[in-house]
Amino acid sequence: MKKGYPFGSILLSGPEGNREIVDGLQRSRTIIDFVNNPASFFNNSYLDEKDINKIVKYTELTNSTEVIYDKISEIIKNWVTEDHNDMISIQRMQFIKLYNKLELEFPSILAHKEEVLDLLPEMFNDFQTFCIQMSQVQVPALVYFGDTDLLPEIFERINSQGSTLTKQEIYAAAWSNDFVTFTNDDYIEILKINRDRYDNMLGSGMDLGDYDSRKFVQEKTVNLFELVFGFGKIISKKYPHLFLYDEKDPTKVESVGFNLINACLLQKSGSMRSLNRAFKDYIGLSTGNVVSFLKKIEEAVSYVDGKLSNGTKFKGNTRPTSKISPIFSEMQIVSIISTVFIARHVNYKIDENGIAYDIDINTEAYNTKWSNMKDKFSKNILKIATIDMLNSKWKGSGDKKLDGLLTDQSYYNREIVWEDFEQILDVYFNIINNERNERDKIASPKDQEKLILNLVYSHIFTASDQMNDSKFDIEHLAPKDLMKRKILSYDDDFGLPISSIGNLCLLPEYDNRTKKSSTLYQDEDYLNSVDISYVEEKYSFTTEKSMEWINNGDLSQEEFKNEYLNFITNRFEKIKKILKENLF
Repeated sequence: MKKGYPFGSILLSGPEGNREIVDGLQRSRTIIDFVNNPASFFNNSYLDEKDINKIVKYTELTNSTEVIYDKISEIIKNWVTEDHNDMISIQRMQFIKLYNKLELEFPSILAHKEEVLDLLPEMFNDFQTFCIQMSQVQVPALVYFGDTDLLPEIFERINSQGSTLTKQEIYAAAWSNDFVTFTNDDYIEILKINRDRYDNMLGSGMDLGDYDSRKFVQEKTVNLFELVFGFGKIISKKYPHLFLYDEKDPTKVESVGFNLINACLLQKSGSMRSLNRAFKDYIGLSTGNVVSFLKKIEEAVSYVDGKLSNGTKFKGNTRPTSKISPIFSEMQIVSIISTVFIARHVNYKIDENGIAYDIDINTEAYNTKWSNMKDKFSKNILKIATIDMLNSKWKGSGDKKLDGLLTDQSYYNREIVWEDFEQILDVYFNIINNERNERDKIASPKDQEKLILNLVYSHIFTASDQMNDSKFDIEHLAPKDLMKRKILSYDDDFGLPISSIGNLCLLPEYDNRTKKSSTLYQDEDYLNSVDISYVEEKYSFTTEKSMEWINNGDLSQEEFKNEYLNFITNRFEKIKKILKENLF
């Protein structure tokens, strides 16, 4: 809509004045949400990078320009989202208030007040224009006057050829006639989650037909879509180190519940449309069977959560107030959990096409095959998950990879020896070093780097380090700003892998922020405030001699490159040694 492209009609049904949305709920809600509070959709894509760089220049600060750029962007975004809660306030933006916020953070821009105040209205012109366009947009609609009993089928057919809906939301109508009633408090939260979803929709101006919040809670009955939706919300909230969870949007359909239940029933991803039928065939709709099934899945989730914890739960550079971001992809985690559940509770046969049949799910006891594999699985699963992460095995949707592992109980039940693990580490290290030719833009630490750091420091940090309120930063030992100044003094196309894992470590926040863009050994104030031998042993794995090259201003471009590459290679060897001790 922002680009002026045509977009799909919404489908309505019912008499005039009381029509219901059959298809297009996501589009409708997004438009309504935008018109009611456009600032909540604001991001820096509406701003020209050149304009922000002009403000950076007006601060007259020459060090850490990336940090200044990010801070200015943060101030602008916060001002827009916090001070503008409707369309009128967007049109009447008081740019002097934004200027005051910028001056408070960067007093030096006072000398350029007039230039900044002239610049700010121009920066927001595109966003303000778009807001006006959105409030006037025409939404095409089709109205269905036929038999309402056919609506679930029509809905599924409309969306089967591709849609902006998530594939899980496509099934809401098709699964609406299979019900489970809660007879006790087991998973009663599923009921509350769905009630909150519907109440939130009503609060945003939607009419949900004959829905009644009080009646919904009293009847304690949900359909299969609501059951799976609620279960996904529960486990994503309870296990945030494994799954993404959107706490702000109770209406968002988390895919994990659908993917996980589908996999535990040995259904391939392409068969999820008929998950309701598989659920009824193998589990049934009785409360006892459903609750037992969900509990055993959650037991498998909890087990895997513990086995991966050194890689996923380690404190790292997270903050108590920051949102937890999972290291591994959802489909990778689903494949591991479903492997555990299937080994514990499922017996089946496989046809010539690799499709499971004669599926028998017993949640009353563990299978003997789990007894035979659990020791090897427990010993190797974190190593296998790490190898797959470094190899980017789960890059993309992951559907086909998950399908291939559903009936392959050997994949996560194999021994990993150090020599194989080391080879994967070396290949990853070399690929990164060859791919990242960094000059003025330095890549932020990726999940692979965070995982390696977690596995390195999880055995070094004490329980106190993990539990107290101390904070840590991922630090570039050869600092970014210092390296950029050196690199920019050479040829225009010269770059180095500054963000390589060989150049990364964890440092206590206070120590790190004190030394700023200096190395561990360059800042006298920093050296006077820390025990450098302790820092070297616990955090940096360096010596002063290993970083002398960075102070040598007489090195040629090739000499500087070789010195840096030797530094990160030697340090990576130390990292590998620690990983071997920790994992093997």
